[in-house]
Amino acid sequence: MNTLKRILIQLSIGANIMAAFMLWACGLSSGLNPAVHSHVALFGLGFPLLLLLNIAFIFFWLVFSIRYVWLPFVGMLLSVSYIYDYCPVNWPEKRPEDALKLLTYNTEFLARGEKDAEGRYPILDYLVASEADIICLQEGVAPKNLKSEYVDSIMAKAGYHIRRLHDGKAEPQFVYSRLPVLSVHRIAYESTTNGSLAVELLYGQDTVLLVNNHLESYKLTPEDKMKYKEIIKDPESGHAESNSRELVRKMAGASRLRGPQVDSVLNYVEKSGRKAVIVCGDLNDSPISYSCHRLSSRLKSAFRQSGNGLGLSYNQKGFYFRIDHIFVSDYWQTYETHVDKTAPWSDHYPMITYLKKHKKEN
Repeated sequence: MNTLKRILIQLSIGANIMAAFMLWACGLSSGLNPAVHSHVALFGLGFPLLLLLNIAFIFFWLVFSIRYVWLPFVGMLLSVSYIYDYCPVNWPEKRPEDALKLLTYNTEFLARGEKDAEGRYPILDYLVASEADIICLQEGVAPKNLKSEYVDSIMAKAGYHIRRLHDGKAEPQFVYSRLPVLSVHRIAYESTTNGSLAVELLYGQDTVLLVNNHLESYKLTPEDKMKYKEIIKDPESGHAESNSRELVRKMAGASRLRGPQVDSVLNYVEKSGRKAVIVCGDLNDSPISYSCHRLSSRLKSAFRQSGNGLGLSYNQKGFYFRIDHIFVSDYWQTYETHVDKTAPWSDHYPMITYLKKHKKEN
């Protein structure tokens, strides 16, 4: 082995160890409350890039020195639980015929009331055609050209009980359910635009606690998103550093609010004492985040349990994340959890799962 290759190998060993450590640290950062560690809590956003880097090291060692190919595998083994959170692989299990269908969807204000060539509202047609037993909408407020009374009449004809809470304190949350509705409450926490709606439903002889969430968003403007793309395209540009600081500041501020919000949701769930619990919606957080970490301490991710792949639910070009989630208690077994990419009308794709009372609960 010549001197140059030996130096390259030694440097690569160090870089591989550092990449493995950073991947593990990104996963651990999900346990930090962003109300206290707002900037550190953003580390989880770098998880997929570090995972790709560790995978790249496998091919690097296969080419240059196969004796070190174990290094990236050991590194990823340390983070295997976080990797499975981010990109689960599950053997397909056919859903029972009587399973409940749950759909959660940030509709971007019902696709801003856009009509198709025939003058219909395709997003409303989609919701009705979904035949979901429970539909949870975020950003479901009808725009001026699409009256909420009309939307409600369509959903009522389709057999849904309609529940919303619009008390002027935050964005209204919407739940359409074919199960009888027992009660509706807003979960109190600090936010000027976002909110969480707790709805109790009757399922057989059991009471189900359903929480529909739209947690604090990053509120990135089109200009912010353009700056982000410029940073990715040319990180050495003169404005990259100042743009990065500005984006991090804005994102850290949103994370700082989301921490207490998800804590409030989980406290509400725990105080309710309900065994049958569903928490879903637009959490505005990736699977490697404090929000998902906290909810996973009490509930199970439906996508982790019965989904496959990345499940990217935010569909804006250059921004590829799964920020819509469904969590359930041990009362439920989930089936065929997936993101429906056939619904192109919003900046999010809907997430769907099928729910059946777990056999051990019978």
